[in-house]
Amino acid sequence: MPIENRAGHLTHHTQSDGDGKPVLMLHCTMGNAGVWRGLIEHLGPDHRFTAFDMPGHGKSAPWHQKGDFHTITTEIAKTFLDQPMDLIGHSYGGTIAVRLALELPKMVRSLVLIEPVLINLAFADNPELKALYAQDHQGFEEAWQRGDLETAAREFSRLWGDSRPWQDVPERAKQTMIDKIGMIKAGEHNVIGDRYGFSKPGRLAAVDVPVLLIEGAASHLSAGAVNTALQHRLPQAQRRVIEDAGHMVPITHAAKTAQAIDGFWQGIGTQ
Repeated sequence: MPIENRAGHLTHHTQSDGDGKPVLMLHCTMGNAGVWRGLIEHLGPDHRFTAFDMPGHGKSAPWHQKGDFHTITTEIAKTFLDQPMDLIGHSYGGTIAVRLALELPKMVRSLVLIEPVLINLAFADNPELKALYAQDHQGFEEAWQRGDLETAAREFSRLWGDSRPWQDVPERAKQTMIDKIGMIKAGEHNVIGDRYGFSKPGRLAAVDVPVLLIEGAASHLSAGAVNTALQHRLPQAQRRVIEDAGHMVPITHAAKTAQAIDGFWQGIGTQ
């Protein structure tokens, strides 16, 4: 599929065949458009799926630390919203999906948010969680500060990976995480911080479309806390927990994730 100039950035994107109902898919940090293959296969041919590589990911142009990563990725995503679409966002991609629903409400029909990392919402509701989160991520932070990218990637994978021990991760996947671990820091202001004011009272009440919140039962406790915070703020939110799954649930448990999404779409009449 093509690499095009989208919002000023050379962006690689893919689109499935057919003329079904359109869906825009937003991958996690260190991922790419290809991570959706399994989920698309299980969801079947009734939708037309579009996915793109964020800056610095996949086949898109490198990220040169210029500008605001969240805003640039949001603006790229907007170029694909040429009609009302259902959105699926995983992890950091979920935070982009929420922002799109706020900024282009008429172009978003529904949201599937798979462990969106709006950790700031969980902190706002439970300030004690911030210290626990910092403690759990201390190894990652210390490795990053001393420039030990491999240890930083290993620590991040331990908390937010697919539950495999680091030694069992294929070498190519390890190297990708090591090379891309800086992207975690590039997006941190909207994970730990709240630059766009999502936690302001009433802010997310404007997202008045059907929302499915998905999390893995084995994920870091902050993932469930975020979904609880979102469930309290989003007027039309429902929630599903995928047993035995961690943060990479749409990849490791594609069939179960697809089943949850398919049921959600059927329930809101977009199937």
